[in-house]
Amino acid sequence: MIPEHKTAIVPALLKGIAGTIAVFAVLTALSYQNQLPVDGKLVMGFPWEFYSEGTGYNLERDEYASFENFKPFKLTGNILFAMAVYMLLRLLLRMLAKKGS
Repeated sequence: MIPEHKTAIVPALLKGIAGTIAVFAVLTALSYQNQLPVDGKLVMGFPWEFYSEGTGYNLERDEYASFENFKPFKLTGNILFAMAVYMLLRLLLRMLAKKGS
């Protein structure tokens, strides 16, 4: 027979993963800046930019140039930041719920 406290970990872990993904998605959506038509740059990531893309005219070469940058370490940092924000939000909501009752 499996002890009850071991099976209670799975739903809590799934809630944590879903919450982290939700916070990450919200922060990424809020930080999304698509200025391609204006200055030729697209940027994503909060607090660190993990993806950027752009295009522009290079005067020295007399041609259009483009770039695309993806930084996996900054993406990992953003996911860890989202996890910390999620855990803080859960702690604050728990404290508010205890004060209310």
